[in-house]
Amino acid sequence: MPTHLLHGLWLPESGFNLWVEQVDGHRIVTMDRVPDGTFPQVVHSLIGGVGFRHRAKIRLQTPRGKAVSLVAPTAALAPAQAVAFLASVEHLGSPTPAASEDQRAAIAPDMYWLIRMYSGLMQFVRAGRVSIHVALKDSDWYAQWQLGTGVEERTWLAEMTAAAPGVLIANNPALAEDMARTLLHAVASARLHARGAGGVHDTARPYAPHDFINSLVNGLPLRRGGAALARQVGDWNGSIAAVNLQMVFIAAEPYEEADAAVWPVRLQVRSGTDAPRPVRQHDYDSQTSQRLRSELTRASNVSALIDPVRYPRPANVERSMDEGDWDVYLGPDEIVRFIQTEAGKLRAAGFAVMLPRAWTTAETTARLQVGREDDPYDSSTVTHLGFDTLMQYNWRVSVGGVELTDEEMEELVASKSGLVKLRDEWVLADTAGLARTQRYMEQLHQHSVKHAKHAAEAAERMAALAASAGSDDADVLAEAAAAAREAYERVVVGEESGAVTAGELRQLAVESSVEAGAGEPVEFTGSSWITSLIGGDVQPAPERVELPSTVQAELRDYQRRGVDWLFFMSRSNLGAVLADDMGLGKTLQLLALLAVEAEAGVRTGPTLVIAPTSVVGNWAREATRFVPGMRVVVHHGPRRLSEEAFIEAAQQADLVITSYGVVNRDLHTLAQVKWDHVVLDEAQAIKNAGTRASKSVRALPARHRIALTGTPIENKLSELRSLLDFVNPGMLGSQAFFRNHFAKVIESGRDDPLAEEMGERLQRLTAPFILRRLKTDPSIISDLPNKAEHVLSVDMTPEQAALYTALVNEMQAELKQRRGIARKGLVLATITRIKQICNHPAQFLGDGSAVTVRGKHRSGKVEKLIEILDQAVNTNQRVLIFTQYKAFGDILQPYLSTRLGHPIPFLHGGVGKTARDTMVQRFQEPDGAPAMLLSLKAGGTGLNLTAASIVVHMDRWWNPAVENQATDRAFRIGQEHDVTVYKMITRGTMEESIQDVLDGKMQLAGTVVGEGEGWITELNAEDLARLMSFKERDE
Repeated sequence: MPTHLLHGLWLPESGFNLWVEQVDGHRIVTMDRVPDGTFPQVVHSLIGGVGFRHRAKIRLQTPRGKAVSLVAPTAALAPAQAVAFLASVEHLGSPTPAASEDQRAAIAPDMYWLIRMYSGLMQFVRAGRVSIHVALKDSDWYAQWQLGTGVEERTWLAEMTAAAPGVLIANNPALAEDMARTLLHAVASARLHARGAGGVHDTARPYAPHDFINSLVNGLPLRRGGAALARQVGDWNGSIAAVNLQMVFIAAEPYEEADAAVWPVRLQVRSGTDAPRPVRQHDYDSQTSQRLRSELTRASNVSALIDPVRYPRPANVERSMDEGDWDVYLGPDEIVRFIQTEAGKLRAAGFAVMLPRAWTTAETTARLQVGREDDPYDSSTVTHLGFDTLMQYNWRVSVGGVELTDEEMEELVASKSGLVKLRDEWVLADTAGLARTQRYMEQLHQHSVKHAKHAAEAAERMAALAASAGSDDADVLAEAAAAAREAYERVVVGEESGAVTAGELRQLAVESSVEAGAGEPVEFTGSSWITSLIGGDVQPAPERVELPSTVQAELRDYQRRGVDWLFFMSRSNLGAVLADDMGLGKTLQLLALLAVEAEAGVRTGPTLVIAPTSVVGNWAREATRFVPGMRVVVHHGPRRLSEEAFIEAAQQADLVITSYGVVNRDLHTLAQVKWDHVVLDEAQAIKNAGTRASKSVRALPARHRIALTGTPIENKLSELRSLLDFVNPGMLGSQAFFRNHFAKVIESGRDDPLAEEMGERLQRLTAPFILRRLKTDPSIISDLPNKAEHVLSVDMTPEQAALYTALVNEMQAELKQRRGIARKGLVLATITRIKQICNHPAQFLGDGSAVTVRGKHRSGKVEKLIEILDQAVNTNQRVLIFTQYKAFGDILQPYLSTRLGHPIPFLHGGVGKTARDTMVQRFQEPDGAPAMLLSLKAGGTGLNLTAASIVVHMDRWWNPAVENQATDRAFRIGQEHDVTVYKMITRGTMEESIQDVLDGKMQLAGTVVGEGEGWITELNAEDLARLMSFKERDE
């Protein structure tokens, strides 16, 4: 506690006065009695040598509350000195290294108020928000600055005056006027002189300054001043005040002693330095009264609720001292309407509306405490945690951050308007949030009634069977049935909340998340995993499981965590999406999971893996390599087992491997096996929920489902929903629900903040079911080599340029005749033909012509490819060459085989499984081919081709996810060399134009990627021409 306090006053006669109080005994002393260091050093340096010679009569209040007047020694500072002092101590208004906390505590509240007043006035001066007036002082007239008469300035002044310590007001009833005029004039003059504006007597001036300016700037008396001038300037200021005359509507506390609560809304007016005051017409002249009546009429046209004739003071409400002629009195429904809608209308019309802070709409939030309902008679609820697990729940509602009791919650829910008195305060709850919570409560109540009824009926059936059979536990079961019936009845009437399934809670979480415009979703509390499962909270880390000796591989740490997570999800009956980046070992993690479950003796049947045809053989090899003892059945090819033989073999197997195509054909047979797991590899194959493959895999019965994919989203969010709906059916609602509430908002990007918020909500809802790690994260894998990507722009040959120009001209001419689907078809066909020309004229012409003519290349891309291959051969590197066209591969294969002196394999959709496996195996051998051709679709997924360290994309798919999948055939675990990726485009063509679009899509690849080339068909003719036209380059 400080020993002394430095006080400040602004007195009518002498202006700014400083005085010092000795706290012990509350004595007034001079600075020579104050120990050095008591106040901040700046204070001691400014007033340490100032004699407190002035004697001011001041009014104070003793500690016992008695008002006294006394003459005290003060340091009286002239206005200019006052400004200099306040400017020097302004920094003390907030913590500063220049003063300790004890020194700052020695500055009295009245002094801090004067410091804040100076700071505010300085801001208005800097903003130029001042006016002028003419004042009489010592028989002379002076032009002086004063605070502007705008509403904002005067409102600020009124609020500051209302917050002034009582000692300031007691010693200067005209404090606001002195601050707005005397102190502001000093502040403005000091600033002008500091900026060099005071030199009006500069001899270089060609003429003398105007008398008024001379007085205003230099403080000299007006030579022609007088009452008439003062009145004219006053009238001018009055005209400004009239313009700024503002009607203010103030919602006051209700009268509760009446038959029903009544809320007065005070209609007041403010202008100039005055705070708002009641409207009493006899206080105004006729002109002002007429203006006020016009304003009242205008306000009544905005809102009928402020019509004093329609809403007068009730007879049983006494008139108060602050009542005006035009106050209105509203009931509960009217006051809610006033706050929620009419106040905004009035503000928009230029009126001021003041609401008590407690009356602002308080956000209503719902929190649902959930816990597992362990049933000793049902072991499934103990061993598993699937979406059918019964959960107990308890609603908690908060208003404005305050959690309500059960009684308060019932009162709030029963309130139609949302206006209730809680804990001696009137609170206006968010009615939209309240309605939402009511709907959720009713929804869960209906579910809990259903489950309680089912439990009661089941218990009664069991008791009846026991009684008819004369069982020993018949009496016990009868008591249990009676208890279940009583519990059901309590749930029906709302005495107990009952129980619902985790799936029903999950549906509630999804619904509350999509209502983005209506506040925050329902918050779930309870155990970390349960809340994560239901509401998308932080994903907890599963316990570490031991790998059995049957696993013949050294798993990396992140792969061990993946196995732990898969095991936990499997034991909890929760479908899982393992979405690790391509090449991080998803196959190994799945095989290790199966080995762990086999060792633990918890598997309930064989596991079915469904994979693209190109990797079925790879799965079998990996299983034999990593878990040698695993019994594997490959169900693929024309010699696959027939129905009965297959079922018998599958039941004896640990792992069955098949392809998506075989599932479509053999669905009936596969569905007869009770699978422990159904696993989809390269699960993006079912990204379209309406395809036959997607429907077939969903029809297979399984205890648990797993999806493996390196690209959970290639084009749009519906693909992610399709994967999650496979592993956990219904977890994100129907396709239409997801599209309307999530996908449209996030993918459109029209409302960036809303799209970002909904993206975060979707991420929270899906996080517990997706595990995704990236190769670019050093904490996941530190020893993977680097990958460098380059976009190569190559020039067209003259032949290509001629073909390209002719094609585009032909397309533009024909485009004028096409409409609708025909137009889109023409555009898509032209895009394909442009790509063919850019690849090689022989592909476009289809005439079987040679790759080169007299040793000269006909294609800039092929010429660049040969350069890359020659460099690769010279540096002992091998190359993967991707094209989306089999015809182009057929042209390149014989040419490259001859050029490189080695047969170049070409893996495409027409190559059978056995031939594919052999082709991959031979390429991976040390003496394999120097290059390999692959079609983007057939060779872009599931293959390990780490013998290559260079990847070339001859033509573009315009989808980063698909291209990256293909690249990752080489850039994956097992790669020992840095990988270089070349993506070719032809300079000056449509390919170069679209590259800019592709770069933009790369930024969206983590969330949503635009689909293929369909957007090009929607361009108008001008934009389409700009995109496709050939742009020749000057050499």
